[in-house]
Amino acid sequence: MRVLLVGDYPPPYGGVAIHVQQLHRFLRGRGVEAKVLDIGKGGRPAPDVHPVRSLAGFGLKLAGFLSAGWTVHVHTSGNNPKSWMLAAAASVPAPRAPRIITLHSGLLPDFLAASAARRALARTALAGYSRVVAVSEAVKEALVGCGVSAEKILVQPAFCASQVSPGPVTPAVELARARRKPLLAMAHHPSPVYGRMLMFRALRMIAEEVPEVGLAVFGPGTRTPEFARDARETHVAPYLEDLGELDHEEVLGLMSRCDAFIRPTTHDGDAISVREALTLGVPCVASDVCTRPEGTYLFRADHAPDLALRVRQAIAEGPAHVASPDAGPVMLRLYSELAATRQLGSASSQWISIQETRHAAQ
Repeated sequence: MRVLLVGDYPPPYGGVAIHVQQLHRFLRGRGVEAKVLDIGKGGRPAPDVHPVRSLAGFGLKLAGFLSAGWTVHVHTSGNNPKSWMLAAAASVPAPRAPRIITLHSGLLPDFLAASAARRALARTALAGYSRVVAVSEAVKEALVGCGVSAEKILVQPAFCASQVSPGPVTPAVELARARRKPLLAMAHHPSPVYGRMLMFRALRMIAEEVPEVGLAVFGPGTRTPEFARDARETHVAPYLEDLGELDHEEVLGLMSRCDAFIRPTTHDGDAISVREALTLGVPCVASDVCTRPEGTYLFRADHAPDLALRVRQAIAEGPAHVASPDAGPVMLRLYSELAATRQLGSASSQWISIQETRHAAQ
């Protein structure tokens, strides 16, 4: 079996990129010949990872794998036109190469609901795939609404629990751990979707009761004038631990040392960070904007007092003991089933060809 994963590969450490990296590691650990066609911004060199930086380069490399009969698994968000163009490009006819696609974004339903043209594009782009993996029931329902057969869709969170383990703990994290009690952590991005201002308002409320509290913030945009302005206006600057951008392994190290991980997003999908925290045995507080894994402490979206309340509850009660999903074995079985179907189809075609030849000879 030979599997090509198509999608972003770290860095940067977005949810799709992390999942592609972890699924790649899982497959290689099971002895599967697996490679990655990295269509992201370009990361560090890694074994069997092939970066592509142009549409022409993508087409040429993909064509080579398709003609060689590799099983191709595309990973994309599904929440913008570029994502659907990628899906369509990777679904070109190639009878010897089964195609699978995972659609990752919780914003996909709203994107498709916005116009009939988008729904038609999605339906056409997915026609060439043997199976479609949706990360949530909401994503599946949106795809069915476009005309994609429900029997073709598999709902599976994009998460590989077997690949999650605490990474190295940096000196900055150890320092934060030593001087903050409790120590909270939050992934940051300049986009308002990540809920920075909401978290800052809730942090101020928590600090009024627990002045030793600290919030470790990591990710892009923590050292911008806008970030500093928001921290100043909400009076939380003294409680912040700005860790900048971390490698994914360092993020897991931070999670393992904090008292609670917070996901205050205004829109979301199946956030990999939420599942990582739960897998590591760390209390996780997240907005109720989408279905969250069992064991998550939910707060009402855009409601700072409720967020502060749930953080205090999570710290007092501790983590829930939950079983985390693992997409690795599920995808491995799916690849095997498609490979077996392809071989059966090939054998059937050969038998029909032989019978037609015999009939013609008579």
